[in-house]
This record gives sequence, structure tokens and C-alpha cells, in this order.
Amino acid sequence: MTVDAIQKSKKTFLILGLFLAIAITINFFVLNFFDQKSSYRAAHSLVGILTLMGFVFTFSSAVSSKIRLVFMFFISLIPCYLGTVFSDLDITLLGIGEHRNPIFHSGVLFFLILFVARHFKSIFLALIIAGFGVGLGSHLIWDLFDQADVRWIPGGFLDSSWLGLNGLFCLIFARIFLLSRLVISKMEKST
Repeated sequence: MTVDAIQKSKKTFLILGLFLAIAITINFFVLNFFDQKSSYRAAHSLVGILTLMGFVFTFSSAVSSKIRLVFMFFISLIPCYLGTVFSDLDITLLGIGEHRNPIFHSGVLFFLILFVARHFKSIFLALIIAGFGVGLGSHLIWDLFDQADVRWIPGGFLDSSWLGLNGLFCLIFARIFLLSRLVISKMEKST
């Protein structure tokens, strides 16, 4: 029994190591594609890619083919990266003094996109939108570990709550939105 547990643990760590190596490799190519050299940017995008891997894996019971999961991942990859970048556009648009303002460091844009896209049934569009939501959500949650100070929100607890709840809601609503499109697609195919 102990030998089986050790074998399963080794296999699990091997698989996790393989996924991490794949994520790091993909991150390297994505960063080079967008000509990004910052270690801060590399950390955000790597966390986004790892989160996207986990996110797509959660659909393994809802999707009939493992190949389809791989396609879901790669379709969502660039939108996920753009989601990890979005929050930091406040530096470019407003200056470093306004970095981490609660408009850019929230799920507002993602929720607006979801509102506009609620009538569209396209799985391809849903993958793009969900990928963006996963990237944005992972950025906000990763900022929790940076003990980020969100402008205009007083205190560490409120800052952390703002980032954590917005990030979590981005991930939850990305999943709900994509899952609903997969269900619609299955229903249309069965009729």
C-alpha cells in the first residue's frame, strides 16, 4: 500500500513538473513574442498560464476529447496574457503615481465584456473572453502576494479584499460563462 502511494506521488509530481516546464516554455515564447523583458511581467504571465492550465483542466469532464482541451488552452492563451497585462495599463495611461487604481485593478472591464457578450453563443468567442478573465483574475490574485496597495482604498485589509474578490469573481464568472456556452453547444448538437 505504501509503495502504491509513493508511485502515485511520483507520477503526480512528474506530471506537475511537466506542466510547469511546459508553462515556463510557453511563457518564454509569449514574452518574446510581445517583446517583454520585465521579471515582474514574466511572473504575472507565468501565473496566468498556470492558472489557465488549471482552469482548462476543470473542463475535462465537460469536454469529450483531451485534444479539445488542448485547443481550448491554446485559443485562450493570448487573451489570458492580455488579461495579465491589462491591469498594468494604468501605468502607461495614467502614470506610475496612479498605478493600482481600483478601476484597472478590478474586474470591471471583464464584467462589461461579459454583459455585452451574454447573447453570443460562440464557443470560440467564449474561450477568448474566458481566457481574458482568467488572466485578469490571476493578475489580481497574484497582486495579493505582492501586498499591493490599491489607490483610493484605505488599509491593507480592504486592498486585499478588493483584489481577492475581484480576482475570484473573474475566475468564477469566466468558468460559468464558458461552461454555459459548452452546454449550449452540446444541446444544439444533440437536437
